[in-house]
Amino acid sequence: MSEVEEKFYKEFPNLRGNRAVETFLQKPEHQEMLKEYVDSPSPTRKEHLDQAFKVYYFGLRFTSYLSTSLYFQSVNYDKRMRRFAEHNALTLDQSVGDEDGITFKDQVLSEGEVLYMEAPTSLKDCIDDDLLLEAYVSLTDKQREVLDMAYLFELKDTEIAKRMDTSQQAVSKSRKKALKKLRSLLTNE
Repeated sequence: MSEVEEKFYKEFPNLRGNRAVETFLQKPEHQEMLKEYVDSPSPTRKEHLDQAFKVYYFGLRFTSYLSTSLYFQSVNYDKRMRRFAEHNALTLDQSVGDEDGITFKDQVLSEGEVLYMEAPTSLKDCIDDDLLLEAYVSLTDKQREVLDMAYLFELKDTEIAKRMDTSQQAVSKSRKKALKKLRSLLTNE
């Protein structure tokens, strides 16, 4: 312990052993302030030293507060995640819900299995609504073909025009006319 610190602790014996004061005095700029105060004490120097300690101590307390808050937040987060996992556990042996007793495990594909789904070739295969299906069937073959390519295969009018060997404007006109006809058939009935 330096001579300056000894003089300081002689004047303020109750601060000896205080970790906050000891760590404060380890910084060179604080030691310099203390040296100036001990060498020639004045109210101004004491005030500067007090202010520096208050700022330092606030930093310690704030860091401690943040550390404690983060700790408890992480504990609470962990509790919430565990509670969520317990309540929403996915059990592969659990029944899917139908009477056949099929489980999730039965529905999982094995590593070598490949699931093949037949892709629809026409919008007709995708339409569940009876009125819409009836309206779709009432369209001309060309209009159905344009709608299939535009909405099922997601082709642009220019691509459809190339495939149908017609102009892009004709395809656009045919698509708009088909949609207008569908709209009118569905709103009238």
